[in-house]
Amino acid sequence: MRLVEAFLHRYAQRQARDVAPWIVGSRVLDLGAGEGFVLAALGTGTAVDVGPFRRAAVPYVVYDGSALPFAEATFDTTLLLLTLHHCDKPESVLDEAVRVTRHRLILTESVYRNRLDHFWLHTLDARFNRLRHAGRMAPPQAFRTSAEWEVLFASRNLRPVAARWLGSRLERLLHHPRLYVLDVPTD
Repeated sequence: MRLVEAFLHRYAQRQARDVAPWIVGSRVLDLGAGEGFVLAALGTGTAVDVGPFRRAAVPYVVYDGSALPFAEATFDTTLLLLTLHHCDKPESVLDEAVRVTRHRLILTESVYRNRLDHFWLHTLDARFNRLRHAGRMAPPQAFRTSAEWEVLFASRNLRPVAARWLGSRLERLLHHPRLYVLDVPTD
C-alpha cells in the first residue's frame, strides 16, 4: 500500500504542475478528487468525490454523484482529472461541473486509439483503483477517444483553449493521458 501511496503522491505533483498554468481565479473545485493529493499540491481549493477517499488535509465534500452541493458559478475553475471515465453518466457530471463553474474547466482523461488500447485502459485502471480504495471506487465505464470527448465538450458549448498529451513516453505506452482546457460559456 505504501508503494501505491507514494506513486499517487508523485502523480498528483505532476498533475498539479500540468494544470496550474491553466487555472483562472482563486476558487478551485477538484471534482472527483480521490485522495485530494492534487489540491494539496496546488495549495488551494475544495475537493469533492462520491466517497470518503480523502487522505490529504484539504477541504473535502462527499456528494451523491448527481447534484453538486454548490450554487451556480461558485468556482472560477473546476478540475476533472481522470474522473469522467469512472462516471455512469459522464454527461451529467460534466453538466454539473459547468453549472458550478464561472470560467474554466480543466480535464484530463485517458483516451484510447484502438480496441487494444481500450482493453488495456479498462483492465489496468480497474485493477489499480481496486488497490487505491479497496474496491470502493467505481470501475472505469466511459473511456472514449479524444475525438469523442471533444464532441461531448462541443455539445456543451465549451470553448477549447488548449489540448495536449501528458505523461512520459513510457506512460503513454500504458494509457494516453490528454489534457483539455475549456472555457465555460458566458450567458
